Amino acid sequence: MSRKWTDNDLSFLQESLGKKSLSVMAKQLNRSETAVLMKLKKMGLGNTKKATGLLTTRELANALQVDGKTVHHWIQHHSLEAKSRVTSYKRKFYLIDVHAFWEWAKQNQEKIDFTCIEKNVLPPEPDWVEKARKSNMETQRKTYNRWTTKEIKLLFKWKKEGADFNKIAEKLNRSRISVERCYARYRKMEKHVV
Repeated sequence: MSRKWTDNDLSFLQESLGKKSLSVMAKQLNRSETAVLMKLKKMGLGNTKKATGLLTTRELANALQVDGKTVHHWIQHHSLEAKSRVTSYKRKFYLIDVHAFWEWAKQNQEKIDFTCIEKNVLPPEPDWVEKARKSNMETQRKTYNRWTTKEIKLLFKWKKEGADFNKIAEKLNRSRISVERCYARYRKMEKHVV
């Protein structure tokens, strides 16, 4: 016959979810992992992420249209506040509060392309975000310069000579990303012509 769950047991589960693995919770409650998992599901706490109301790095990356590694980089090297959690199966992940993200984003606007963020995808969206979005659009319109045939020839010449994209970007007064994209685009065309 199974042991009845006490109020203390239930409080322990709620407090431990995301902080302790399923095996640790089971051991501390002197119950099987299956019993703990079933109780979590009955309590509606089977999904750690839904239970916390926070964003995973993947969810934030998708909303910002950046790579997940970019978000991890911000957490590890640029002070984006995140809570480290463990799923019931010992997998570690980070959770980010939307309000904390917007606070960080306001201080780190140069790291984000606000034109890629769909309006209100991360509610509540602060008022300053729309201004940042418009500013990014204007900057993109003003700064894009079409590639000339001469620049493309120089790009391929220097690349063939062994120059890296940083050096080429510096010589052409363009961003590294612009140089890489142009190179990839024309390489692709070159392959189709051959």
